[in-house]
Amino acid sequence: MEALHDPAAQVAALTAEVKRPQYPEYKAKILSEDRQYQESQVRFRTLFEASRLGNKIISCELKILQANPAMVELLGYENKEEIIGTAIFDYVPKDCHKDWRFLQEKLWQRSTPSFSLETCLQRRDGSKIWCQVTSILFPDQGGTLGYTIIEDITEKYNLRIQKEEFISVASHELKTPITSLQATLQVVSRMIAGSGEITDNLKKLMASAERHTTKLNHLVGDLLNSTKIDNGQLTLNTTLFTLADVIDGCCSHIQLEGKYHIKYEGNHSPKVVADQHKIGQVLINFVNNAVKYAPESNELVVRVEKLEHCTKVAVIDKGQGIPPESAAKIFERYYRVEEYKQRASGLGLGLYICANIIRQHGGEIGVETEPGKGSAFWFTIPDNAKMVYHVQEKN
Repeated sequence: MEALHDPAAQVAALTAEVKRPQYPEYKAKILSEDRQYQESQVRFRTLFEASRLGNKIISCELKILQANPAMVELLGYENKEEIIGTAIFDYVPKDCHKDWRFLQEKLWQRSTPSFSLETCLQRRDGSKIWCQVTSILFPDQGGTLGYTIIEDITEKYNLRIQKEEFISVASHELKTPITSLQATLQVVSRMIAGSGEITDNLKKLMASAERHTTKLNHLVGDLLNSTKIDNGQLTLNTTLFTLADVIDGCCSHIQLEGKYHIKYEGNHSPKVVADQHKIGQVLINFVNNAVKYAPESNELVVRVEKLEHCTKVAVIDKGQGIPPESAAKIFERYYRVEEYKQRASGLGLGLYICANIIRQHGGEIGVETEPGKGSAFWFTIPDNAKMVYHVQEKN
């Protein structure tokens, strides 16, 4: 026992241990484990750098210790050295600081092994991006670091907001005519029960009920068509017809009101092959929008042009026009021009449905507008010789 306390004896004992036969096997095992560890590090680094999602490693103070190229690009920078060493709060709008404080508390104070939240980051140019943030803890040299994956969900977030707004608007739009229709029918019922005579007031009430019913049909039709588009079920029933027949039918209700003058330009007699009902639906939408959003424009122009490979139809008003930033989005689903939301009702589906109808025909749709001078909504129907021949033979 005393020999063990002698340094020379200890060295001799260790030397003997090293010279034992099993030492080479032990050394090989250590080298193998070290090689596996190095290979694992290489794999992790490759995945970290190549990931399309933003990846970063943060300290308990939310300091960025490492970041991949996707994270650098997400924040609008050119190289990782610009953001390594900075705090995550440098890229967070003030109203979202609480989200990252909460993440910090959950991970490091409550020792939650992983945590996920939805929050906002601010890019170098000041624009905001909505993100899904997922973080996990891992030990590192006696401490604990956070490995964070950030997915840009800005498009999904905006779509969700649009849907929530759409549901709110749709509920209001449906409730208003239903309430009015119910009240009208109650009054009509009492008048009929009282005298049984069809008076002028009764006729006016019935006309009002018919208008509300028509509006309901349009709203429900838009909802159904939007669903059909989503499911790829918007079908076309193509026939050969004269554009003038459709144009006259789509403008008759405006002319009957007597408030607007319809001016026709171009040759309206061309025959086209298309779904007559759906082309009529597009024209009615254009005309109704011109009346709704440009009430100060007493004259509407319906122009038809025969181009080289298609026929172009445009509905032109002389209203206030549409802001350029809104014109670029006007055919998107649920989109409504901000300046007109308080003035005019709608679900934000009409032009979206029109765009899909025209595109399904193989045509184009667009708007030319100038603030203060009016707008021209147009679409084209492409020529299709094979289809024309087929329809003519069938007829």
